[in-house]
Amino acid sequence: MIQQFGTDIAKFVRNGAPIVTKGQYQTRIGICNACEHIRHKTFSCGQCGCNMTLKAKFGTSKCPIDKWGTEIKKK
Repeated sequence: MIQQFGTDIAKFVRNGAPIVTKGQYQTRIGICNACEHIRHKTFSCGQCGCNMTLKAKFGTSKCPIDKWGTEIKKK
């Protein structure tokens, strides 16, 4: 699971570290907060293991079960 977060960080950096808008971030966090896989104590995902307060900010990241997607086009 840590490997997945490392992969997400590398993709984020490789694409110029794009951050989503405040509205996009709030939408993502709301979806995660209501998800059956979220671990509320750590706000980490039970599917990928990522800390969602960080991952949800990355414009290159997506939900591992496709509840939200990337906000930028892949290079």
